[in-house]
Amino acid sequence: MSQPAEIKREHFEQSVRGVPHRDLPVLDLSTLIEGDTASIRNLAANLQDIVSKIGFLCVVNHGVPDAAIASMLDRSAEFFALPVSDKTALAINRHERGYTELNVEVVQDDAIGGASRNDLNEAFNFGVEYPADDANVISGRRMYGANTWPDAVPEFADAARDYIAHMEILSKRLLPVWAVALDLDPDHFSPSFEQAHSYVRTIHYPAKEQLDVEELGIRPHSDTSFVTLLPRENEPGLQVMDEDGEWFWPDCPPGGIVVNFGMYLERLSNGVVRATPHRVIPPINGPRYSLPFFMCPQLEAVVECLPTCCGPDNPPRHQPESFWSFHTAHMANIYPHFAAKEGEV
Repeated sequence: MSQPAEIKREHFEQSVRGVPHRDLPVLDLSTLIEGDTASIRNLAANLQDIVSKIGFLCVVNHGVPDAAIASMLDRSAEFFALPVSDKTALAINRHERGYTELNVEVVQDDAIGGASRNDLNEAFNFGVEYPADDANVISGRRMYGANTWPDAVPEFADAARDYIAHMEILSKRLLPVWAVALDLDPDHFSPSFEQAHSYVRTIHYPAKEQLDVEELGIRPHSDTSFVTLLPRENEPGLQVMDEDGEWFWPDCPPGGIVVNFGMYLERLSNGVVRATPHRVIPPINGPRYSLPFFMCPQLEAVVECLPTCCGPDNPPRHQPESFWSFHTAHMANIYPHFAAKEGEV
């Protein structure tokens, strides 16, 4: 006999909201001195187990001003409070910039498991701005388009540019640490990030006191990025899957920024680095606003196995391809609203 619907709902809610809390590993960047090999190696030494297992950590004393984060959160809240018609006028485009409506349709990643259903969030994407004379901008190549800004929130664009600039500075400070942790020269990754294609997806999760079965803010997934940086949010929601397939709530000190590794770095490292699955549970007490910064290489950078992560007995698992090709194909597979854009230049 099948269970009554209410019992199924309560069981699901307990299964996702009742998972344990765990402290994330913490990396204190107050000791990170640019160009100082010793300070870089000391931090990298703490990463050996983190990169291949939990794949999440927290950085403190990171240098990103509280004011830059607070301003971006305030402008995001103002944007999501606009009438629906104002937001949909900025619908996300082929360059993955703009607004996606509440309950966006997604396709479940079978490798992670769970049911496919709509994500209970709305989002607005913006990213690095390319010069008007860039050949890819002139040709209209996908992903190279300009940001679209909400005129109804006049301070949004300035807050967004300030936020992404500070987060990019932090992400580039960390490049030598990731490199040394993988037995590479500290400057190994720098060429791929001279014109990084980093972007932000500011997200609003409405409060939901009672969840329907399989209802999530964001389904289980891994990011396509090199790394993702996420300032601590106003309401809990993020959950992480550990190396044993168990979910937990990650705890980060006040003012810390959560860092997780993405599929680009997992591919580069031939699986040495784990692109950890994570999900978001809808908040209970009020709306949740999130500002994930996705640190990505320049779009034409080739995703090719690192020399320290492959060899005769450990051949590369993936064929080389550009980040542009890998990212656009993955996004088209996951989000139906991007599928129609697959194959566009």
